[in-house]
Amino acid sequence: MKIYNIKDEYIEFIKQYDAKVPYNKSEHRPYVGVVLEIDGINYYAPLSSPKLKHRKMKNSKDFRKINQGIYGAINFNNMLPVVEDALILIDIPNLEDDKYKRLLQNQYDCIRRDREQIARTAKNLHTLIFTIDEELNESDRRIKQRCCNLPLLESIMRQYKIKKNEQAKQNDDSE
Repeated sequence: MKIYNIKDEYIEFIKQYDAKVPYNKSEHRPYVGVVLEIDGINYYAPLSSPKLKHRKMKNSKDFRKINQGIYGAINFNNMLPVVEDALILIDIPNLEDDKYKRLLQNQYDCIRRDREQIARTAKNLHTLIFTIDEELNESDRRIKQRCCNLPLLESIMRQYKIKKNEQAKQNDDSE
């Protein structure tokens, strides 16, 4: 598991279809996350910076603390499918801000150690989101409602890929 930023262009495209997709404040710092593969699709799960409330919160079906919340959390409710070329690998050792570099390195170390549980949480939430509401209990329906619409976003992601491939082909043809 590695830590990535995500391109503004991709977020702006998919946000048009699902208002629950958080804004990307810029490619340079916010919207930091990990990528997990679920059923052959890459999913981007954003991290949250440490907040005092994280230490008091419990892990849940759509939220996982990083080192008991000391290093923040993973917001699985904001998980979204992502194309490979929308990802920007963060080169942690070469970051200039030492405090931020330490935080990301600590998050990365904890995430690596907890990767199996993180992958399980993502997969279980994915399954929940793809389950029809009538088959869910009230608690799971509330969780699903606060999550990004993964079935819709998978379709949008495919449209994005097609659009990018067509643009690349047009660029190749014009050269």
